[in-house]
Amino acid sequence: MSFYTLSSYEIENNDRRIIIPLGSMEQHGPHLPIATDTIIAEYFANELSKRIFSYVLPSIPYGVSFEHQPLFNISISNDVLSELLVQTCNSMGENGFNYIIILNGHHGNKGVLQYLSQKIIQNKARINVFGINYWELIERDFDHAGFVETSLMLAIVPKLVQMKKAKRGYVDEKRLHATYSTFLNNPSSFKITKSGVWGDPTTASAKEGNKIISVTVKNLVRSIKELDDLLQL
Repeated sequence: MSFYTLSSYEIENNDRRIIIPLGSMEQHGPHLPIATDTIIAEYFANELSKRIFSYVLPSIPYGVSFEHQPLFNISISNDVLSELLVQTCNSMGENGFNYIIILNGHHGNKGVLQYLSQKIIQNKARINVFGINYWELIERDFDHAGFVETSLMLAIVPKLVQMKKAKRGYVDEKRLHATYSTFLNNPSSFKITKSGVWGDPTTASAKEGNKIISVTVKNLVRSIKELDDLLQL
């Protein structure tokens, strides 16, 4: 359930979890919109909310995207994003909500989420905050504006995908995935792709996107249930 249409008098059941979609504003090649990460995170947040007792807060569309320089990106620093999330979570805690899920759609935000709960616990010990990176639940290698993200966008909002402009991007299967994951933490690292595309979007389809969605939603629900179990230990 979204907060957008509710009055303050309707927000009264504080047993609900809070889901905060977190994305970015950055280039996704010539065929996908700059809000791709935010759109995908918001979609999964709403799908998750249909399956667990929760409210979905408005998405945070700005993230840490300096790795895309000099390609287009609107970025905020780790410190700014961290402070925004800490204050948002603390404010939700003051309003009686003590279980917050930050559903992240952008790799560059991962470092902020890793230690966020420690900052919040220092101030509001009763709040449980969990950062979940959706791409860690898709059960396949991830990309950037490649097969996976393009398929997801074709399934979620096809009118925003310009497949005629889609071209094969940077692909190198010789190096370890972990190597690239580490490399992409560096500013301007995406310049090696030239086009801003990491992977091959040309074979993407809505059908494949729906398969990825099905697996991801199933694993999101499972992850939340397992977190609940761990909180009881």
